[in-house]
Amino acid sequence: MTPTGSRELTPQALAAALGIHTPTQEQARVIAHRLSPLLVVAGAGSGKTATMAQRVVYLVATGQVRPDQILGLTFTRKATAELDQRVASRLADLSAAGLLPAIGSEHDRGVEGTADATDFGEPMIATYNSFAGALVRDHGLRIGVDPDSTLITQARSWQIVTSLLEARTLPLPNESLSHNASAALVLADSLSQNLLTIEEAAKDLADLSEQFTALAAIKGCKTLVGKAPAVMAEWEALLDVVAELHAHKRHHGLLDFGDQIALACAIAESVPEAAAQVRAQYPAVLLDEFQDTSVAQVRLLSALFADSGVTAVGDPHQAIYGWRGASAAALDTFHQRFNPTGTALLKSGTSPAEATPVLELSTSWRNDSTILEVANVVSAPLRSGVVEDGDPVGEHLTVAPLRARPAAFGLEPGAVYGAFLQDPAEEARTVVAFLTERWSPSAEMAVLCRTRAQMEPIAAELEEAGLPYTIIGLGGMLYVPEVADVRALLTAASDPERGDRVVRLLTGFGIGARDLRALAALARELTRPSTESGKEARGPHGDHAEADSPLLSEALDTLLRWHEDGAQEESAAVRDLTQAGRTVALRTARAIRRIREAVCLPLPDLVALAEQALDLDIEIAARVGHPMGHRALDSFHETARAFAADTDAPTLTGFLEWLDAAEEHEDAMSAPEVEPSPGAVQLLTVHAAKGLEWDVVAVPGMDEQVFPSYTSAVKDDLRVAETGWMGSTSTFPFPLRADAGDLPPFTVGDLDPAATDKPLLTETMSAYKEALGRQSLREERRLAYVAFTRARHELLLTGSHLSKTASKPRRPSRFLTELQRRDLLRPYAEGWVDFDESRPNPLTSLTQVGTWPLDADAAETLSGQSPEAGGEGTAVTDRIAAVRRARYAAAAQVTAAMDGIEVAQETHAQAQPDDETVQRWRLEAGLLLAERSRALAGGPAVRLPEHLAATRLDDLRADRHQFALDLRRPLPPEPRAAGRLGTVFHDAVAQRLSARGTLFGLGQAGVPDSLGPQDRDRIERWLETAENLPLLEDYVLAETETDREITIGATTLRCRMDAVFHRSDGSGWLIVDWKTGRRQVPVDQLSVYVHAWAASQGVPTASVRAAYVYVDYPGGRVDELTAAGLLDLDQIESALTPGSPPDEMTPLPAPEQQG
Repeated sequence: MTPTGSRELTPQALAAALGIHTPTQEQARVIAHRLSPLLVVAGAGSGKTATMAQRVVYLVATGQVRPDQILGLTFTRKATAELDQRVASRLADLSAAGLLPAIGSEHDRGVEGTADATDFGEPMIATYNSFAGALVRDHGLRIGVDPDSTLITQARSWQIVTSLLEARTLPLPNESLSHNASAALVLADSLSQNLLTIEEAAKDLADLSEQFTALAAIKGCKTLVGKAPAVMAEWEALLDVVAELHAHKRHHGLLDFGDQIALACAIAESVPEAAAQVRAQYPAVLLDEFQDTSVAQVRLLSALFADSGVTAVGDPHQAIYGWRGASAAALDTFHQRFNPTGTALLKSGTSPAEATPVLELSTSWRNDSTILEVANVVSAPLRSGVVEDGDPVGEHLTVAPLRARPAAFGLEPGAVYGAFLQDPAEEARTVVAFLTERWSPSAEMAVLCRTRAQMEPIAAELEEAGLPYTIIGLGGMLYVPEVADVRALLTAASDPERGDRVVRLLTGFGIGARDLRALAALARELTRPSTESGKEARGPHGDHAEADSPLLSEALDTLLRWHEDGAQEESAAVRDLTQAGRTVALRTARAIRRIREAVCLPLPDLVALAEQALDLDIEIAARVGHPMGHRALDSFHETARAFAADTDAPTLTGFLEWLDAAEEHEDAMSAPEVEPSPGAVQLLTVHAAKGLEWDVVAVPGMDEQVFPSYTSAVKDDLRVAETGWMGSTSTFPFPLRADAGDLPPFTVGDLDPAATDKPLLTETMSAYKEALGRQSLREERRLAYVAFTRARHELLLTGSHLSKTASKPRRPSRFLTELQRRDLLRPYAEGWVDFDESRPNPLTSLTQVGTWPLDADAAETLSGQSPEAGGEGTAVTDRIAAVRRARYAAAAQVTAAMDGIEVAQETHAQAQPDDETVQRWRLEAGLLLAERSRALAGGPAVRLPEHLAATRLDDLRADRHQFALDLRRPLPPEPRAAGRLGTVFHDAVAQRLSARGTLFGLGQAGVPDSLGPQDRDRIERWLETAENLPLLEDYVLAETETDREITIGATTLRCRMDAVFHRSDGSGWLIVDWKTGRRQVPVDQLSVYVHAWAASQGVPTASVRAAYVYVDYPGGRVDELTAAGLLDLDQIESALTPGSPPDEMTPLPAPEQQG
């Protein structure tokens, strides 16, 4: 590759040529740095992605590398896509500006020795995990690993571990399946991240266990040592489970993400030719978010790229993932790992700037000035360099404070507000009031919580205020009432002993305390025979009943059987049920039975059925103004689909256990990848917010022990002592970590139990716990820095005396008081309020009083017990009574109509016609009854929907009677593996047919790694067929998976088009419908697509072609709609008109059998 007089090219000149912003001096230093190891410390919002993209372009423009010699790695697909898009855009601009150096002989070169972007390959931009996976696939055989091993997700790993635990005969220290599965997965992942074998871990854990046990045996020291011996014993027992997990994965050819990293590291360190090949392939390497890399990732990358052109970018202040294996010292030790030559030169006297360069990006292009000031205050202790006894010893990078961008780039003062209130309910109302004042359809707003438990009261207030919002993350989604109801029904159907879920269903349907008591009495009666006869009796289903375990679900099931059999119910408990209570109980029992009978359905279909059984599909459709439930249910469906796709044999029980684990241990789950959503407030954890930004951000829960989060008691001097890894299996033991030298030294392990007394152990243990506390506080401070820097313009920080469900007041967070002392917080609403001891925490003391059954006379009586005339509550009470009367009147109308009797008209005083609520209820009831009467008078019929998928037109024309039956009693389609593969193909083919898609592998095209080798081969074959279709010559892909609608007569037909292509000369269009099976479809069905597309583009139908492409045939089979076969609009309308004869179907050849 030859530079074309570009040796003198500067970053500023390059930016001018490309028509982009001129880089600052600090950005230019990074962009133009020589191709050698370089560490860039980039603060929050400092434009690192743009700078990295410009560095890539600069290296290419100056002829130092070709585009396909650049490797860029980051952590998330979102970040990968963003960097990839920026780099591709800049390279295209470089080519358009004639600055792309040429390659090859003179006659191959373009004008003035430049080249076109298509002459080169493209940079490889990927995640760290996918790069490791590619290395294992390419070179795994060299270390005895099957390159076709299937990558499994967290859900599949969870399923395997739970099945291994259930099959165990030897007991474990903890009886909880969920706890053991989570701890085993933490242990397995930690072994991979720290490159430890099971044997090495067993030896180290045995040493720790022996040490703690011996120290606990010292007189008076058992309490001091605490749970450490039991925790170490639990880790040791779980090693057996991890060994079984490893054996299972080897036997079935499975790998998880941790395995990929560990195996890739083994290849890089033990197969020199593989390392040399990768190093030669990528002379320029960009490592993003380097502060979040693990020891294994650092070892892998340094073995491949040490002393080459590596640029690592990171921010020590955003290192917030230490709890999941990220190495705190990754940035500090960069040059030792990646620049051994420079490190040696440094020791011989070469200046650090020359030997081990570290450059900074400290200008924030995101935050307004006040927010930057706040961020710098909270991060100041991290920059201080103060080291106390017990802290890790070692040199740390010096990080400059964030600087504000120039005023010419839109710098504003911004604002940071603060409030410390009485309780979390007040805090939630204050946060929502703040957001409501600033809301607009285009505003990007977020509430960042330290824990998920803080989201629920805020979500409730947002719902009350009518403000659109979204809860991000699986754990938050499970709090949404609609999802909680579906989950409760699924759980009740799967596990009859979960009475708590049954009660949720009953209360959700409106049952009262009296009827719950009656159902509980029935449940006890069903188990009573075993106690009265003195011998074990049979339960209602012939199984053995347990007298001490009455089941509410059993009572419901029995009640439903009695009702259906018409049996005389002798139970006194049943006679105590009100009619309304009986109705609710039977409805709940039918819903549970409906799910139990359908438990063999695919998991996503079962979730959809549960939604229908609860009538949530109708309720959600009716609540147009409140989309939260709809969004949450969509997310829940997607979660079920992902679990079903990722696991080998998805079961309802396994899915529910996975949800329980996700709710309890979401920190261990994959963080959701989200984008800010204008017009909707997003609720998410601070960890999930990293890498994102919003106009307005609120951070609630700014209390000691909440944010910062710690478990020890609050001391006057705010020092924290934590047991950390010694008290729980949620954290891998620090002494076993590969970066133990960068963590607080484990001085307790140096003690000789034989020579240690209680005072010495007390002093040593206290010092170590305080060191762990400082370590935890540093991470919490970094987390606060991340939270504060997510806000562009306005930030609200709040706390409350009674945070979460506390009954005793807590102190304001140290982060809040540090800012308050510097007068950086504007008081918002009530500002700082004093604690009122007379007011309990509403989250723990809130009770709701209701009457049951809902009786009109009782309601009238209650409404008469109003405050004294003229009292403040009189109008409110009267209105509540009016609403009740309206509901009872409407209910009476409906009941009378169902029974075929006339209902007496209300008097004027009862009806209160001037009351809008009363009028609306009466009007709606009347309209519904009139509609019912018309339907009954016309006989049973099925009305053609106003909206119909175009694909159903074929069914309608073929057999109207069967079509009507399908509408009346829809059945779920038979689950087929081919359908899942077809979905994967449709997602991938768009990537392959895009302008740059032909270079994508299956992973980059969105094909899940969990597919088996045979399925991956089929997908690859189908994609190759699509790529090489002669039909697509001279056509360019315009849109994929695009929707169009066309109204014909009274019916709107919805068309989902797989792919639409535009002729290169602009003269026409081509619609392609991909078929992965071989069953042929009448081609004239495409007529609707042609008319819909022509109408949307304003072109004649003659300029629109359409075809089915059957990619499973060798070379593909094309069935194109001809001009003669095109149905006109009259023919289509005739097919949609009731009573019209069906058109003749296009004759089809006999379908071929698929081999």
